[in-house]
Amino acid sequence: MSTRVRLGVLQAAAPLLAIAFGAVVASGIILAIGKDPLEVYGLMLRFNLTRSDSVAAIFLKATPLTFAGLAVALSFRANLWNIGVEGQYAVGAFAAALVAFGVRGLPAPIHLPLAVLAGVAGGAAWALLPIALKLRRGAHEVITSIMMNYIAAALVLFLLADVFRDPTQAGTPRVRTPLFEDSARIPLLRPVLQLVGIGVPDHSALNWFLPLGVVLCLGAAYVLARTRFGYEVRAVALNPDAAETAGIRIARTQFYMFLASGAVAGLVGLSDVLGFFGYFDIDFPKGLGFLGISVALLARNDPIGVVPAALLLAFLDRGAQGVQVFSGVPREVITILQAVIILAIVVGYELVTRYVRAQRKREAESAVSGPSDVSVERGG
Repeated sequence: MSTRVRLGVLQAAAPLLAIAFGAVVASGIILAIGKDPLEVYGLMLRFNLTRSDSVAAIFLKATPLTFAGLAVALSFRANLWNIGVEGQYAVGAFAAALVAFGVRGLPAPIHLPLAVLAGVAGGAAWALLPIALKLRRGAHEVITSIMMNYIAAALVLFLLADVFRDPTQAGTPRVRTPLFEDSARIPLLRPVLQLVGIGVPDHSALNWFLPLGVVLCLGAAYVLARTRFGYEVRAVALNPDAAETAGIRIARTQFYMFLASGAVAGLVGLSDVLGFFGYFDIDFPKGLGFLGISVALLARNDPIGVVPAALLLAFLDRGAQGVQVFSGVPREVITILQAVIILAIVVGYELVTRYVRAQRKREAESAVSGPSDVSVERGG
């Protein structure tokens, strides 16, 4: 086996080894609470893979995680830390909700894309201030984007409760917007899947945002790998000084990547809002932005890797529900398993990357020193 193939196999096997390491650590915790790890893992696999509602729930849960992971990964690829995905997707989802219930009389082919674009614009607009402060004043984007999360939460709550609350809900504890127009709802995948023989439960809200997320990841991977802009992003990430010397405008590249990250973040909540609830309420799902950081770390900021990483977290989350109900294992054990897997992958990848880099450096030195040695011998 050549060195190149051996290093490639090692890099590919790193996440599997990390998952195995996380499972070993979680097994110790399961044993400590008096349960059989094999029985628990077997129950999780059966619960997730033998029930059509579980499979549909995993893909539904993975849909917003795919967008969140991609949003974070895009900023990480440009050496930027967009911790503000949480606020950006809240603002984006609320902007989409405004269009969904506020605009009436449009056909679905116009109304739904308009609502989606409103979400994209809301997320990008909320990302504008942190990156502008970063590039103009040197303010660190971690601090500013975190602060923007708090402002977004307060602003959305104010708009929801005091400005756009459904008047028909007055006097009730429900705080929500009016119901969306049907033309702004995301179509379900169930009819198409049933046509090709794939059974999906009638209550499943699996919708077209899942394939959209996959296509978006593939498009981002293509742009980063095959276009001039993608080359500039890679150059800025690997060596900013060399990139600047080569004439690449670092500030412009980082500005576009951060805005792209915010725009994708604006799509995170739309699967739930436009595809499931049909209104925006005070119980709108939270925390997806921070889960996106985990997804991006698992995927090593690779847009294509975001999809399996999101599916893995969704698989563990759904499995946690099963083992909690049927075996009495606390949900926190699965949360620990998720955390250990993420830590193991981050550490494992770093060790593998250093090893691969050292091996390639050694190969390069051997290739350079070889001919010179020969020439010396000839000269002697």
